[in-house]
Amino acid sequence: MKTMVLRVFFGGLLLCVLGAAPAFAVTKAEDIATTIMLRGQPCGGNAVSNISERKDAAGNTTITATCPNGKRYRIDVTNGGRVSVTPIR
Repeated sequence: MKTMVLRVFFGGLLLCVLGAAPAFAVTKAEDIATTIMLRGQPCGGNAVSNISERKDAAGNTTITATCPNGKRYRIDVTNGGRVSVTPIR
């Protein structure tokens, strides 16, 4: 089992080195849409658009994005990793 895990890891690493993207790659737009839905907000699709990202001096990140259903959200990520999603009216 350990050998198989190492083989998969190094196989994926080799693909990355050779320039091939791994099959499990997720786009930033898909990642943000998933975050919104996991926080219990409706998004209406698997990718967002109109993404803007801002980082403050304390290391906190604020992301705004529009879902396919037209709803806009603000995602706040603290420098400690805490995530909150708020609808923008």
